[in-house]
Amino acid sequence: MSQSVNADEPKALEITAAQLQDYERQGYIILRDLFSAEEMDRIRAIVDALDEEAEQELLAQARKGDFISAAGTINFTTNINFRHPALQRFIADPRFVDLTTAILGPDTKLYWDQSVYKRPEASRDFPWHQDNGYAPTDPVHYLTCWLALEDATLENGCIWVQPGTHRKGFVPHIKTDIGYICYYGEEEGVPVELKKGSMVAFHSLLFHRSTPNRSKTDTRKGYVIQYSVDGMRNPDTGSVYRNGPLIARDGRSAYTGFVAREDC
Repeated sequence: MSQSVNADEPKALEITAAQLQDYERQGYIILRDLFSAEEMDRIRAIVDALDEEAEQELLAQARKGDFISAAGTINFTTNINFRHPALQRFIADPRFVDLTTAILGPDTKLYWDQSVYKRPEASRDFPWHQDNGYAPTDPVHYLTCWLALEDATLENGCIWVQPGTHRKGFVPHIKTDIGYICYYGEEEGVPVELKKGSMVAFHSLLFHRSTPNRSKTDTRKGYVIQYSVDGMRNPDTGSVYRNGPLIARDGRSAYTGFVAREDC
């Protein structure tokens, strides 16, 4: 793994055989200090503005929120790669090319992206689920990257995982007013605390959740970036997902510039 000092330098990420074995066995790997503080500051400034726009829209909806988002508590702002060229360049960074091709194969595409901001003193859990519980995919496996725009801690509501649960396959989910739930048992799981610029990459079938933000001052800021093989479809409709650009072709970067949503 290498971290660039100069923003103009080529960036590279080596995924080791041991990391691939961990991903296969545990369902996740943690990439420490993947991005510099300066890189995160640039991305976070853009995402902050988009989150604030979305927060104001929630407030305008009589403070009731929109399913999993709730004003003043937790906000999911989706498809933000289409909102700013710098974000789309970022999600096609060579480090993501290296990661996605190592895990998924030579031809990869952005499947979904969203910021997730959990406000101070937000008391609500985000319950145990598999990412596949929110939309069917074919193939079923895709890669979720949870990137810390600021430190994610036990106090401010970092995510937790249940290692190895991706091997259970897809588990039916129940829709509740706080999100889809696939597990009601007593297993506590493992917390994944992340420093700013670090990331956890996990299998889309891995059980994960997040806990309340008990901090009085810190918003937990995450950028969730999900990648699939090129051509992944919705098995119910047969349509190809078009939520972002092509990332890699034949194991090499395939991103050629900002792609408007209607062209993806």
